[in-house]
Amino acid sequence: MSRSRSRSVLTFLIALAITPLLSAHDDAPPPEITWEPHEVMGADGVLLKGQLGRIRVPENRRSNSDATIEIAFVRFRTTNPDPAPPVFFLAGGPGGSGIVHCVPPATGRRARLLDFCDMIGVDQRGTGLSVPNLSDGPDTSYTLPLDEPLTKRAVLDAERAAIKKVVAHWKGEGVDLPAYNTAESADDIDDVRRALGLDEIILFGSSYGSHLGLACLRQHDEHIARAVLSKVEGPDATWKLPGQIQAQLELVHERVAADPKVSAVMPDFLGTLRDLLERLDAEPVTATVTQEDGSTVEIVCGAYDMQRAVSGFLANRSMVEQLPVFVYLTAQGDASVLGELSLGSREGGWWSAMTLMMDCSSGATKERRRRIAREARDADNLLSDAFDGYYPAFCSACGDPDLGDDFRGPIKTDTPVMFISGTLDARTPPSNVEEIIGGFSAAKHIIVENVGHPGRELLLREYCEMLLAFVRGEQIEATTMALPPLEFAGFD
Repeated sequence: MSRSRSRSVLTFLIALAITPLLSAHDDAPPPEITWEPHEVMGADGVLLKGQLGRIRVPENRRSNSDATIEIAFVRFRTTNPDPAPPVFFLAGGPGGSGIVHCVPPATGRRARLLDFCDMIGVDQRGTGLSVPNLSDGPDTSYTLPLDEPLTKRAVLDAERAAIKKVVAHWKGEGVDLPAYNTAESADDIDDVRRALGLDEIILFGSSYGSHLGLACLRQHDEHIARAVLSKVEGPDATWKLPGQIQAQLELVHERVAADPKVSAVMPDFLGTLRDLLERLDAEPVTATVTQEDGSTVEIVCGAYDMQRAVSGFLANRSMVEQLPVFVYLTAQGDASVLGELSLGSREGGWWSAMTLMMDCSSGATKERRRRIAREARDADNLLSDAFDGYYPAFCSACGDPDLGDDFRGPIKTDTPVMFISGTLDARTPPSNVEEIIGGFSAAKHIIVENVGHPGRELLLREYCEMLLAFVRGEQIEATTMALPPLEFAGFD
């Protein structure tokens, strides 16, 4: 190995304890690669030439099956004469294409990783150019009634029916669905590394990509030089906590109270939202929505419609900046925007069995399940579990392919890790990192104020310089940096 690393007895014993999760694929010959040219336009507007590779890997390493699947990946080479280890880009979702989404960080104007190392983007098992692609399933679209308020029960019933259709389809195709899990995917990443003949790599993943990156560190950290993991989904953080979502609403409440223009009109954001939800629960409203073809449709909206709509506003910073005016206007009797958003909520379907199986196999510990249920019942959590409360029903419909608590247990590693969190991130808040960082002896946590789930920290020169320094192997320090404060819209 190019990097010496001391291993404690405790780390060794923990590694032994999770042996049932790990595969012995290091003992097998490296997979053979078939190559073809691959060209794509870079984020800098310059044609980027690379190679598209394909390897065969076991579909289920933890069974006696000899079935194999195909993993596709792309490699773009650096011109640096003294490169850092190659970066393996781990897409989020789960279900995003690493082949597609590795291009912006490889060729970005603010942080161009190809200046320092090769970039390898992997289409994880079940997605993108890998075979099978589990998004190529049956049509499961549905439409819920517009003449009654949306309910969680109606959504669950429709989604479960869609999931059962997806599961039946792929089982009929001979696909071993429980094998599409993050532990197997982590072994796929290592098999790509072995096929390429690489001793060490750098991991680069955000959101679900960080979840996969953590599994790679658990199973193969001896081959990982360092890892950049942003918007971190910990081993036991796939199922979201209602209390964390409420904490984001309380942060918005504080920012509204500190904004003279907004607070002059709506001094109590949370109080306004609470009263609105109570009114909608008691007496739903009817909104008239103009559709793209110019026709109009009426839709009845209740409290659950509003909870789902507010959840959507917590997705990113620009939406958070629109949230107070949405709540204010709806509370004043203007339900037009609520109607438009609710119309979208009445249509659904399940687009990828890979997404379903990855999230359900990661699952949640009994303790976290109980906490989610307790917080969902807490009246102080205004959105209950509307943000992300469907997993138990979804996973039951697909057979509960749970990897178990060994997969969700603490990770111990000496590998340097750069964790990045945004304070406006309702989905993967900074507390996710705080829960796990104790097992990372060489980790640094970078917190970016006023950033949500999308990676707008790249707008900060300070952040880009730190990221590139870390990729080059330089030491960095934990710090907090900030984008400009929120600018709430609609109160001028």
